[in-house]
Amino acid sequence: MRVIDTETGQFVEIDPETTDEYDKTQKTVFAILSHTWDTGGEQTYEELKKIQQRYHPRSESQTPPSEDCANVAETDGATSPTLVRALPTALVGRLTESEVEALLRLVAETFGLPLPAPSTPSPSDASYGPVQGPPLSKPSPRSIWEDPKLSPKIRNACRVARTNGYRYIWIDSCCIDKSSSSELSEAINSMYKWYGLAKVCYAYLADVPPGKDHHATGSAFCESRWFHRGWTLQELIAPLEVEFLSNDWAPIGSKHTLVNSIESLTKIDYKALLHVEPLDKFSVAQRLSWAAERETTRVEDAAYALLGIFDINMPTLYGEGGRAFRRLQEQIIQRIPDQSLFAWRDICPAPPWHRDPKNTLTSLPLQCLGYDDEERDFFPQSPWHFKHGNSMRIFRQDTTTQLLSSPSLDEYISTPYGIRTQLQMIPLTQGLLQCAVPGYGYEDIQVSLGSEEGRRWYLAILQCEHVKHPGHLLGRVCYTTISESGGRTIIYPGYVLGHNYPDLFPLSPRAIKHFHQQTELKSVYIPHPRSSAALPVSSHLRSQPYTTIKLVLLRETCDALRSGRGYLADLSDPDLPPDHPTTQRLTLSNDEHTIVVEFQHTLQYGGTQFTIEAEVKISARASRVQLDSAPGSNREDRYTMSWEGSLRWYTEIDHERVDLSSAGAGRTLTMDLGLDFVGCGYYFLRVDVLREELSACRAVELEGDKGGEGQRHEADDSPLRTSGIEEPVGREQEGGDGMPGNVEV
Repeated sequence: MRVIDTETGQFVEIDPETTDEYDKTQKTVFAILSHTWDTGGEQTYEELKKIQQRYHPRSESQTPPSEDCANVAETDGATSPTLVRALPTALVGRLTESEVEALLRLVAETFGLPLPAPSTPSPSDASYGPVQGPPLSKPSPRSIWEDPKLSPKIRNACRVARTNGYRYIWIDSCCIDKSSSSELSEAINSMYKWYGLAKVCYAYLADVPPGKDHHATGSAFCESRWFHRGWTLQELIAPLEVEFLSNDWAPIGSKHTLVNSIESLTKIDYKALLHVEPLDKFSVAQRLSWAAERETTRVEDAAYALLGIFDINMPTLYGEGGRAFRRLQEQIIQRIPDQSLFAWRDICPAPPWHRDPKNTLTSLPLQCLGYDDEERDFFPQSPWHFKHGNSMRIFRQDTTTQLLSSPSLDEYISTPYGIRTQLQMIPLTQGLLQCAVPGYGYEDIQVSLGSEEGRRWYLAILQCEHVKHPGHLLGRVCYTTISESGGRTIIYPGYVLGHNYPDLFPLSPRAIKHFHQQTELKSVYIPHPRSSAALPVSSHLRSQPYTTIKLVLLRETCDALRSGRGYLADLSDPDLPPDHPTTQRLTLSNDEHTIVVEFQHTLQYGGTQFTIEAEVKISARASRVQLDSAPGSNREDRYTMSWEGSLRWYTEIDHERVDLSSAGAGRTLTMDLGLDFVGCGYYFLRVDVLREELSACRAVELEGDKGGEGQRHEADDSPLRTSGIEEPVGREQEGGDGMPGNVEV
């Protein structure tokens, strides 16, 4: 471990776990600094090393300076004069002139040598003693602490530690050679241990002025950036002693004296802060919740900063992005048998749910739905998802054994197909939810399950409990599918759509016992995250507001319409006034008729929501009727197709269907329109036109002279309206794979 000698300013290598050289009963004592990095950067290892070499050329990997004293004691009289002459140069970085002369006098008296003649250093002297430097225009700094190029933060941190009797201090910004990936990885994996071994941790709060009431709500102390950074979490918990310093390095208080304010700010239990209980007494979800609202500059650091909190060692791979947090979770679940790691969603409200007295319905409709691609994982993407995890507690194993006759094995094995494990699972039925949602006041609960083929819905029983439901195991809504190769059971998370979106249901011991016969012990695979090459659209593109929307008609769509349906397709911007820049027109024409679809989009709330409306008209070749010159003009009998969306944009919007029939022809034309998200406000337009036998459905009659002029009706040239509205942000009615529709159970 490389530390700074607070007297010489030089780097020294120590082993924090070995005993002190002089007192064999004591370990090497050192202080440590916790701080937030300046926006302009911090002084690095290489920069500090260059400064050190101006005062002591052999600065790297020095042994503690006690060895110099031992050399003096062992020197005989024959070599003493040489040492005496060398002393001022060797100690110039740590002693003043008067201290040098006093030491020379002491050595001369000890060895019976003549006292050297005193010399008055001139301004051109760079050191004391016989070694002279070249003449300078201005005096050089006498020690490293006077060097103007030394970072004030390093200078003051060393001063505070030295004043309080600490010879060594470790500062992350300058004591790690970040050009060495192996050294950086070793430091990151050792950091929690180093903070824990430090005698004291000085937490420097650069944004907190001195002399204020730091306990007051809204004080600079409570609002300090230090409490919102990812790395400072372990720097707060690991050391036994933490001393907070204001921006002028004056003491504010200790972790012990400020514990009430810190517990309120960080939501970290005081028993964890003050080491009253070890961290393994707190659930995985609790510990992750402490980091939920903290920020890191690098995405990977959100995971790396938590390694010590879970006593995990793993290689650091900068550039892996969010996969670092996935790797951390896999390491946690393989090391710590705590299923609260899967309890990171919304819990069903405690009974009784308050029913709206105006609601006269006697039954509660519930719908089981899956998540979209990016949330379709039992492992969340970031610590933020655990913001409510502080309420999750470890369920005692003996109690679990009593409830479940065949408890699941606490094994999580990584395979090419995902993480293989066993879970106790109860098939999700109407009766189960009726039991899991007591006190609602409804006579009946109706459950709809997704219609996707091959999905089976369950509550996976997790061996953890919510603080508001002590003694209740948590049931996690999920569904399984069978893999295309190998017949393995793959598990995905889901939720129940009702008055809210619960993913977790507390199950009482009575409920567990009641459904004991239906409970299955299933071997399942939690799939690996999809590779970036397999993801259709990045999350970054899906989180960008729109400035406009443009539809794109691909050549493959045009070719399919021409060869398979006989239509020439064209997508253009119509010649409209400047106040209609949001309109595009699709024209499909063949020998019989022309179909015109006019799209117009509207953006709301700064481009975070949109509406696209489409007006459809069809006209016979013999008597074509033109569209109105003012798009969007509303006639009472005019209908439109519409799509709506909001951040985060879904990769595929429901296809909409319009049935267009010709009078007396006995056939109907069915037009399918769909929008596929491309990114940055662009959508691929999917179009198909089918011919079918005329069905008993609403239709738009062909405009023309078929059967005589008197047979046309005004309603016949009005477009038909359907709608396709997306679910709110983060929820998906389609269950994640774009298949609409549900069936009732």
